[in-house]
Amino acid sequence: MANIKPIELQTKHSNPEDIQKRMETEEALKGNTVIEIKPPTSLSTTGKKFYKKIIEILPSGFLNGGDTYCVTIIAESLDKMQLCQKEINKNGLFIDGNENKGVGTYKKYVDIFNTFSQKIGLSPRDRASLSILNINSETDKNDKVLQALKGGDNK
Repeated sequence: MANIKPIELQTKHSNPEDIQKRMETEEALKGNTVIEIKPPTSLSTTGKKFYKKIIEILPSGFLNGGDTYCVTIIAESLDKMQLCQKEINKNGLFIDGNENKGVGTYKKYVDIFNTFSQKIGLSPRDRASLSILNINSETDKNDKVLQALKGGDNK
């Protein structure tokens, strides 16, 4: 399934019934659990700090319990990247003419970070998509024709 977006981010037009069904389904899939601010015990002390910070910087209610795993992976990646950076700073990019192994490890954790941070909206592109979502949502609330099509009452 290539590039499927939440219904509210789609630019192509669907009929009002399809839009409503999709919105209800997407909302149901979110679940009603709240993500815990308390980080998993498996994280290091630094990983726990990153975990809490990630939850704090995103809008309230944006993440749910199912996102715990993504946030944990992101926090762990940031922790490992920091450890690799300390190793690189201490011993340099190259050791005895060979690349410091910390550089390769750092790259692996950057890839993991990028993959999972995009899933929860930490990348600039995803934040831009979220801002479009917010703008469109507000515009839709004020659109009397759209509200009438959806069966809403916008007086």
